[in-house]
This record gives sequence, structure tokens and C-alpha cells, in this order.
Amino acid sequence: LSKKFFVLYNTCKQQLSNQRHYDWGLRNILSVLRTAGGVKRENLDKNEAFLLYRTLRDMNLSKLVAQDVPLFLSVLTDLFPGIPPPPKGEYPEVEAAFRKYVEEDGFIYHPDWVAKAIQLYETTRVRWGIMLVGPSGGGKSIIFDKLMLTLMEVTKQKYVMRRLNPKSIRPQEMYGEIEPSSGEWVTGVFAAMWSKFNNRNDKRNTWMVCDGPVDAIWIEDLNTVLDDNKMLTLPNSERIKLSTRMSMIFEVEDL
Repeated sequence: LSKKFFVLYNTCKQQLSNQRHYDWGLRNILSVLRTAGGVKRENLDKNEAFLLYRTLRDMNLSKLVAQDVPLFLSVLTDLFPGIPPPPKGEYPEVEAAFRKYVEEDGFIYHPDWVAKAIQLYETTRVRWGIMLVGPSGGGKSIIFDKLMLTLMEVTKQKYVMRRLNPKSIRPQEMYGEIEPSSGEWVTGVFAAMWSKFNNRNDKRNTWMVCDGPVDAIWIEDLNTVLDDNKMLTLPNSERIKLSTRMSMIFEVEDL
């Protein structure tokens, strides 16, 4: 199975289109292995090859552009001959509630759009850093709103979403800076929000959405948040750990 895993990612690296958000490296491999381990522990009676096939497909399909999907599925089929393609994950309770909230506000329950909403739901279960990419008017914000209402109904837990446009302020205003005239530390907007919503006593599930273009200047400081450290380090050396109820989401038009 490890050889199949390697061949799949090596082939994807060589054959699929060159997209900036594609990652066939160690970080992606680690995420897949963790999820595959969890799936195996939940399905001890099922064929391990079948479970890996399903995990590899479900964890990578959501990030592929449309032109790469047929080739990716074809390579998977060749690597796992004799195993019929696993059925897609089914979440009848989630889908029923999602449909109710979508149609309640007069939106169209479009199959392709709904598929992306379900993929986002699956992603939120295994990742804490998520990027939703698409043009303005593509339905990104509505997916977040309706999925949040759906999860509150299905899980009976409280969800809150907080939005910030990082490009509307200077990077220093985002994370914090030392005031030149007084020499005092001034906490940034993002740092203040981060500290508030990562409070261990807060039992709400929080989605912190950075709505706006991503650039290397402000995203650099979030590297340690999005990797396994899950830690935000501020310029004044303060370190704030990402709580288990917090997700970092980026809503962008392109990369």
C-alpha cells in the first residue's frame, strides 16, 4: 500500500496541471496517513486497501481543478485493480438540513455547489486550516453561512464565525507593534481576535475567516498555525495555541 501511495503522488506531481495550491509533499502525506489511521480504527473489519483508496480519493478530490479530476480518478483505479470505486460519503442528516436552509432563503440547490459544500464539511472534520477558492458571486459565503446553520442543528453545538479582511490593514496592525512614541506594545486586530476565540473556557466552535487576497507578507506569520505546531507567535514573543474548537479559513478569489 505504501508503494501505491508513493506512485499515486509521484504520478500526480508529474501528470496533473501545475496549480499553486497543489501539495503532494510530506505535509499532505501526513494528513492522509492520520485520517487513514482513524478510518481503519473505525472499520477494523474492512479491507485496508479499500479504506486507503477511499481516503486518498476523498482527501484530494476537493482541491483538484475540474480538468484534473478524471486523470486522478483513472490513476487511482489503475493502482487499485479489482476494487470497485468506494461509494461517496453519505451524510443524509447533514444534507437534509443543508437543503432546508438553502431553499428557505430562495437559493438553488445546485448539485455541483452542494458537492462542494459536502466536501467542505468533510474537510472541516480533519483539517484546521482550510482555503475556499472561487470567484465573487460563486457562493463561497453562502456555503459557510448555510453549513454553519446546518452543523448547529445536526450537532446541537454552538458555532460562530468571525470575518476579517487582512488586506484592509497594515501587517503591523494585524499582529501588533511597538508604539514608536511611547515604546508600549499595541495588540493587533487579528491577535486580539485570536486570543479571544482561543480561550479554553469558550465552548463554542469558532470559524475565523480571512476574507480577501492572500499575500506572502501577512500569511507568513500563520505558517506555525497551519502546521502541526498550531501556535501563533506574535512579534512580542507571546505564543497563543490554537484550540481544538477553532478553525482558520481563507476565502479567496484565486491564489
